[in-house]
Amino acid sequence: MPTEASFAPPPADRYVAAFQSITGLTDCHYQLLRLHYHAPEHTVTATQLAELVGYSSYSVANLQYGRLARLVGERLDYSPEPEYLGTLVWFEKRHGEWHWIMRPEVAQALEQLGWVESTGVLLPEEIAAATESIVEGAVYRVVVSAYERDPEARRRCIAAHGTTCCICGFNFTAAYGPVAEGFIHVHHLHPLSETGGVHRVDPVKDLRPVCPNCHAVLHRRVPAYSIEDVRGFLGQ
Repeated sequence: MPTEASFAPPPADRYVAAFQSITGLTDCHYQLLRLHYHAPEHTVTATQLAELVGYSSYSVANLQYGRLARLVGERLDYSPEPEYLGTLVWFEKRHGEWHWIMRPEVAQALEQLGWVESTGVLLPEEIAAATESIVEGAVYRVVVSAYERDPEARRRCIAAHGTTCCICGFNFTAAYGPVAEGFIHVHHLHPLSETGGVHRVDPVKDLRPVCPNCHAVLHRRVPAYSIEDVRGFLGQ
């Protein structure tokens, strides 16, 4: 199975052109792309994607996504072997199971095309378990299976670190008044999608309060940037 560094992908603008040139895209193709994009850190397994779409087997998701990747790859003249799917994703084995990680160039292309919501409303640390969301402008339903998050861990994190973003110093209450009192995102220093299931969280050591903007930047890549990285970006 190829890894991220095996084949250098084309830039995002070429993916945009490739997607635009395909006349046979189906609702299924759009749904696969959107669900994968909105998965925590753009990362899913074949089984997870099949469950999200409603397929009976992971092999169906593999087949449908592979067909889409082949169509894109033909237009890009880019098809990493031995998997057609490598045109759209790179692969990483975690806890004995292969994970599909959407190539950043593909994610950027979907944002440029307006096919996905790129504002970070479905950040991995803020998705409620088994929720349903409607993304404005796309008129489709996204069902997201998220890792369970303990609200008590969030409460203890805030009790220890407060509700001011630990990266940029933004405080919602100070900016917006009582209507936003207590609002803040909570960032897991070690993403739950990489813990392999049930995981004991130390709210003081493992969690940090961050504003939505900084949280979005933290998750602009896989693995996520560190808090120190994003502080450095902000300093620039």
